[in-house]
Order: sequence, then C-alpha cells, then structure tokens
Amino acid sequence: MTRLPRESADRTVRFSVLGPVRVWRDGGELPLGPKQQRLILAVLLARAGRPVPMHEFIDLLWDGDPPSSATNAVHRYVGALRRLLEPDLPARSPGRWLARQAGGYLLRADADCLDLLRFRALVDQARQAEAAGDPTGSVGLFTTALDLWQGRCAADLEPVGGGHPAFTMLEHEYVSVVCEAADTALRCRRAEAVLLPLRQAAQRHPLDEALLARLLPALASDGKQAEALALYEEIRLRLTEELSVDPGAELRAAHERILRHRLDAGTPAEAEEDTGTACCGPPVPAGSGPSPAPSGRAARPAQLPPGLPGFTGREDALAQARTLAARGGGALRVLAVDGIPGIGKTALAVHFAHQVARDFPDGQLYADLRGFAPDGNPTEPADILQGFLDALGVAPQRIPARSDTRSALYRSVLADRRVLVVLDNARDLAQIRPLLPGTGNCMVIVTSRTRLTALAAAHGAQLLTLDVPSAAEATSIFLERVRTSRPDATPHEIRPLVERCSRLPLAVAIVAARATAHPERTLQDIEHELSTTDHDLDGFSDDNLDNDVRGVFSWSYRTLGPQAARLFRLLPLHPGPDVTAAALAGMAGITPREAVQAVGELVRARLLTVRARDRYRAHELVLAYAAELAAPYERDRPAVRSRMYDHYRQTAHAANLLLRPGPQPAAPAAPLPSVTPEPLTDTGAATAWYTRERAVLRAVDTAAAHGDGRTPWELAVTLRMCQQRMGWWHDWAVTMRAAPGAACEAEDVAGMARTHHGLAGALHHLGDPPAALHHLPQARRHFEQGHSKAGLAHVLRNVGVVHLTRGTTFVPCARWKRPWNVAEELMALGDVRLDAQDVAGARRAWTDALRSLDDPDLPPAAQARGETGPAGDRHAVAGGAFGELGGQPRGAGGQLGGRIGHLTTRRFPGRARAAADRPGEPSTGPGPSSSESDTGGAAKGGPGVPACHAGRDVAPRSRS
Repeated sequence: MTRLPRESADRTVRFSVLGPVRVWRDGGELPLGPKQQRLILAVLLARAGRPVPMHEFIDLLWDGDPPSSATNAVHRYVGALRRLLEPDLPARSPGRWLARQAGGYLLRADADCLDLLRFRALVDQARQAEAAGDPTGSVGLFTTALDLWQGRCAADLEPVGGGHPAFTMLEHEYVSVVCEAADTALRCRRAEAVLLPLRQAAQRHPLDEALLARLLPALASDGKQAEALALYEEIRLRLTEELSVDPGAELRAAHERILRHRLDAGTPAEAEEDTGTACCGPPVPAGSGPSPAPSGRAARPAQLPPGLPGFTGREDALAQARTLAARGGGALRVLAVDGIPGIGKTALAVHFAHQVARDFPDGQLYADLRGFAPDGNPTEPADILQGFLDALGVAPQRIPARSDTRSALYRSVLADRRVLVVLDNARDLAQIRPLLPGTGNCMVIVTSRTRLTALAAAHGAQLLTLDVPSAAEATSIFLERVRTSRPDATPHEIRPLVERCSRLPLAVAIVAARATAHPERTLQDIEHELSTTDHDLDGFSDDNLDNDVRGVFSWSYRTLGPQAARLFRLLPLHPGPDVTAAALAGMAGITPREAVQAVGELVRARLLTVRARDRYRAHELVLAYAAELAAPYERDRPAVRSRMYDHYRQTAHAANLLLRPGPQPAAPAAPLPSVTPEPLTDTGAATAWYTRERAVLRAVDTAAAHGDGRTPWELAVTLRMCQQRMGWWHDWAVTMRAAPGAACEAEDVAGMARTHHGLAGALHHLGDPPAALHHLPQARRHFEQGHSKAGLAHVLRNVGVVHLTRGTTFVPCARWKRPWNVAEELMALGDVRLDAQDVAGARRAWTDALRSLDDPDLPPAAQARGETGPAGDRHAVAGGAFGELGGQPRGAGGQLGGRIGHLTTRRFPGRARAAADRPGEPSTGPGPSSSESDTGGAAKGGPGVPACHAGRDVAPRSRS
C-alpha cells in the first residue's frame, strides 16, 4: 500500500470501489466521464496503490482486440482523470494522486481516502481483537468493515468489469471475510450481527457451499430454523440440477447441526469434525437426510515427489519463498518460479515444499502439468482436478464431468483445509487458474518456463526467476552428487567441469552422473572430453532421452511459431553478449514490430532471457542447441551477417552525427533491405547506445573482420569516432587491428589508408609511438596512391605529433615532384610546431612553404589566386591528430587559435606571409581548423610532449 506523505495528504478527496465506482472532492461527487475512463479508475482503485501495467488497461478496455491507438487512448483517459481530481494542476505536472510507474500507472491512496483500504484495515483490527480474546469487539469491527460494501466491486461497470481478475479477487476476499466474521460471531453467540452480510453474500454466490454452511446455523441461531431447513433443501436441489452434485460435507454438517439442535458446536468446520460427517461418502438421495460416514479429513494426500538428495544453494530464492509462506491474511499465497529449461525449477519447488509441508497438515498435492511436454500436449486441468478430488477423498460418482464445476467442487473441498499444492511445468494462466484453491489457508507453488505475469496480476502471485547458480554453488552441487563415489574430489578439480556446463544445473547433474557411473575415469578426462565437444550438446546427453539437455530445450522450441523459430536459429550468428530486438529484426530481415513479437515468444518459452530493457541474452547451451538447428540453413548465413553488420554501421553513423555535428566522414551506403538503425533522438541517446553496446560492438567488429568487401574496415572507422570521444583506447585498437588486413584482402586502397591511420592513432594513445610510426607511412603511401590530399595532410600532421611525443625530430620528405606537395608537408610541420606553442618554428616552416610556392612551374594566375592544386582539393582542411576529416573549430592556445590549415586553402599565401613577416605571433584570422583530436587535441603538442620541444627548431631537409 502506498501511503501519502503526511504533509501532502489531501483529505478532501475520497474514493469508493466497493460497489459503484465513485469519487468525492470537497464533499461533492465528481462526474467520472465515459465508461472506459471509469474502468481505468476502477482497476487503479482495485489495485490499491500497486502499479497497473499498460497491457492490463488495454485488455480491460478492448478485450484482446485493441486499436493501434490504444496506448494513447489510455494516456488521454488518465490525463482526464488527473485533471478531474486536481483541476488546478499545472500542465505536465505529475500530480498527487496518479503517477507513472513500471510502464503503467498507480493511484496513490491510503485507508483514509479509499474504502477498500479502510475495509482491510478494519479486518486486520478485527483479527487482532479476536487474537486478544475479545470476540465481541472483533464481530463489531468485522461488521463495520462489511458495511463498506455496497455491492460487487465496480458494480456499475458490469459485465465488462465483472470478469476482470482484479475485481474477481476482491470478491473472493469479500466472501472470505464474511465467512471469517460468521465463524467469530457463531463462537460468541452473536450470529444476528452477521446475518445481513451473510444473506447479501449468499445472494451473490448462491453455490458457494462454505458461505452457505455459515448462513444456515446463523439463521437457526437467530430463531429461523424453518427458514434454514427450507434454504438447505433449495440449495440441495440447485446443486443437483446445476452441478449434478450433492451438498458437500461442510454444508451437510451444518444441516445436521440444525436437525440435532447442536447450534453450540462452534464453527461449521469444528462441527464437521465433531459430528464425523463425511465429505467423501456416497451421494445423498434426493429428499433423504445425511448419511454418516468416515470423516473426509482422514484423506490427507502426500503426493510430493522425493526431494533431490544433497540439494544445496539457492539460499536467496528459498528465503523469498519462506517469507511468502509465513505471510498471514486471507489472500491465497502463490509462488511462481520461472527460468530457462534445465535451470532447476522443479528441484527448488520440491525441496521447498518438503521444508514447509508440516505447515499444511491436511496434505500436499502435486501434478506435472506438462506445459512443455515433448509431445506438445499439456495436461488438461479437468484431468488434474479429477486426480486431486480423488486424492482428497471425493467419491468418483460425485466428481462432475465439466471442468468448471470440478473446479468449483475442488475449491469447496479445500475451503477449510490447509493444503500445499505444487503445480509443476505449467504452460500459462489458463492451465493454472482452475487448479487454484479459493482460500488463504492453502499455498500454491507453480513452476514454468514462462514468466507468469498474468498470474501475478490476477492472483497476486509472487514471481521468482531463477538464474544459473554462482560458480561456487554449481561446484557444491557437483560435489554433493559425486561425494560417495569420489570422496577425494576437490573444488579445484570440479570448477572447470561446471564451467564447461555453463553452470546449467541439468548439465551439471548429467556430467556428475557420468562421473559417478565411471569412477575409473579421472575428472580431468571428463573435462577434456567436454572440451572437445565445445558448442556441442553431445557431451550433455544421458540414457533418458527425454531428460537430456537437448531434449529439454526441444520441448520449448516445439512451442514456437515459424517466425520465432527462425529468429531462434539465427541467435548464434550474433557474436555479442546480448542483443536488441532491432538488431534481430535486421538479421532476420523482418520489421521491428515482427521482431518484438517473435522475441516475446522466445522469452515466454525461456529460450531468451531479458537482461535489461530491450536487451536479451541466451544461455551458452541454448545457443549451442540453436546452432545445431541452424546447420541446414548454412546458405543464409552470409546475408544474415551482412544485415547485422549494416545495422550496427548505420546506427553508429547516426550516433556520430548526433555526437559531433558538422563535416563527417563519408556516410555508409544506404541500408540494406529490412535493416533499420536503432532510433536515436539526441546526444544522450547516442551516448547511451554506445555505452550499452560497447561489448557488442567490439564483438561485432571482430567478427566483421572475417567478412568481405568494405564491411570490416567501414565499421571499424565508423566506430573510431566514438571510441576517441569516450576514451576507449583499447576498444579502438581492438576494432582497428583486423581492419587493415580485411581492407588489403579486398584490395581497397581507401580502406587500407584509413585503417592504418586509425590503428596508428590507437597505438599512439596506448603509449606505443614506434608502432604508430610503423603504420603512419603505410597510411601515407595509400593516401598518395588514392590521391587523397586531405588524408595525406592528416598523416603528415600526426607524424609530427608522434615525433613530438617521443621527443625526436620530424624531418619532411624530400621526394616530392610538385611544389604544392612540398609546401603541404612544410605546412603540416608548421601546424605541429604551432600546437607545441613554438611560434618561431611554425613561422620558419610556413616561410619555407611559401618559398616552395615560388616555383616557376606554378602558373602566375594560380599563384595570384592562391591555388595550390586541383580544384577538387580546395575544400580539404587539416584535422586534429588522428581525427576524422572536418569537424569543429579548435583553438591553439587562445590567441594562437586560428591554424592556417591545409595549404590548398585560398587564403593561405596572404595569411602565411603575414605570419612570416610579423615579428610577433602568427595571424589569428579565420581559416580552416582542426577536427576533434584522436590524441586529445592538445594545443600544447598533445599529451606527453616535453616542455623543451616548445622552442626546438625543427628544420626541413633540403630538397635534392
């Protein structure tokens, strides 16, 4: 329950859901709008301070057939309710009562403003009074609580709302409290106090035998024996006609007490034990009295399978289960354990059931629902009910044919019993619902590969998801299983084995059984055998083919539709630790919406696990199984991989555009068909995407290096910008190392130039200048081969940066044939000197560059215009150290801010002469500027440049 802060609780607003849905503000009732809006409010009130997910609203309003605008419609209705409750609330303010939470909404309320919470608070007080020895006070509190009910929950919204699980559970809660109040009243001879709520409840539930068994003695205690006997005959006939059953033991016991004038025999349950009336005797012929028979309480089923010998670990999960089992109150306790196949759900459920069995003295029921059976045929609830009723002592001829009537009889039989029910391997809520008792005296443990969120929403189940055990727990499991046959085994020997099993309990159990069955083989031999079958499930098979690892995975795979099955087979082709739906959509060549639906199916089958919002992973052995299934589809792999690489390349380029607007490297080609980049809206989203995908991008880029064409090096170069920005030097080096070889294999000159240049930058930042200088000449050679003046300018500049970092002299090359090539290199040298705050050195280099332009081979008109090369090169500018081409302006020590840039800029001659002629600092006028630097863009020469270099004269080599 969410309590309002004391300083903000608004006592002028009151809500009512116990009957028609109503709201008052300042004493006046509010008009609640259309039916859909009132339904939304009703379910929020019924949840009483707990969040309601969006899908529940949509199912309630559109009954499984929502329009595409359903989510927006829910938002509008909630907005209208928020304005209704707080008319003065500013726009876009969160408000006091309605809040967004867990992908849905919740209504903040407490017992002072919501009748449902007031009802529960009074019931708790009544129970406390009874426990304290004040039954009369307890009856008074019970009746006050029941007076709050003005009809069924959300009565004005039936029939739409009547079948909703939230309202149905409240109705069960109401009936349970009426019975509890009647028992207390009968014990203290105040039956008249509860007659009215008993009559009202019986009118709403005319076939509820537990309720009617309280009404009959209450009527007789109030002097209405004739009415009680007539009512019994009416009930008996109705049960015969509508359900083809006779009254149960509890109702027959109540009838006999009236006949024998034993109205002081206590509660109906106590009287049933007193009189020895049976719930399992032969059917009572119409019109006859009850037949004595052995007590039904003699039938105490004990159906739990044996616990796992040496069970160990899972302490956190067991602690959660014990907390639920110890919880009191009238609500049914349901624990739903889910997890991937072979994770140990059944072992945990059975072990825990044995631990708490003594708290359920009336028996334990167990059934395997076969929700993921090899033959694909789950067990029908009606068949399980027949077995349960038989175990509970109900005569075969009294068990109805219809499933719903069997379920009603089952709840009646368990109404006053304390029974533990274990439902193993369930498929979904529809299979579970008929098997749930109707009383809080019982507890239910459910296991399923599916996360049973519907069971939590409808019946308040506590969800418990099992992950693989820790390495220490998995080692302990193995040790326990081989302790007898291998008493000298050590954790050190066993740890490699459990890691080969990827810590999956089923695989651990199979390998441990093999180690026990073959004591002559060493654990090292078994580990070696598993290592030779890596990514193969043959090492995890046993004699029982229905229970080996491959078999249990196949049970889940058979439940998949064609789209989800194909997506499952593609999972091993993704090299990252997890994957998004959009990436899977690109791999499969389907729309994002189709991928989301298929991923949901895989998650429900527990072949994929949700790691975070829209991030999914599969267990290593699950991936091995998927790889086996994918073998016949080998021909599709190149196309799948190409789409996957393209998805990441396109998304990385989109992220780069957001992170650094302005000139960019050449964009990748248009996306391949069916490839959709991740939707990124701003710099925050781009940074978050890069951060979340960091490990995936490294893996994808490494895998791409084994591809073909431009894919490997283009992806590496695209990722470089973010790796520089984020300071991920090692990632940068990893993604770049394989790229030059891939570009060389493809005979891609541009790729070889850019990847050698990028790898040099990564090595420079990792503190390996010699290795950087090894790759820079190769980049230079390929840029020359490709006639890329802009790329060449970058390389020349970065050669100088590396030399400055090393503390060595950078001497320009003397092999140029054209004057602007020589000037270009001297200009790059001047840039480096200026970055190192060596103004004099920069001025000398630029002066030599100007002299080189006085070559008679350069046409006079071109000299006058400042042209130094082909027109196509004029746009190129010098980037920062190892940076991409273009970028944002960057200063060089404040007043030294404007670098002259590439020699092919129109303004160069005049600006360079101004710098050369000026006795002070060079010009700071406008001009091309460097890009974001791979070396950090240090205006002082980059990180690690010794101070002595600031004034060192680095003279150009004379030309031959």
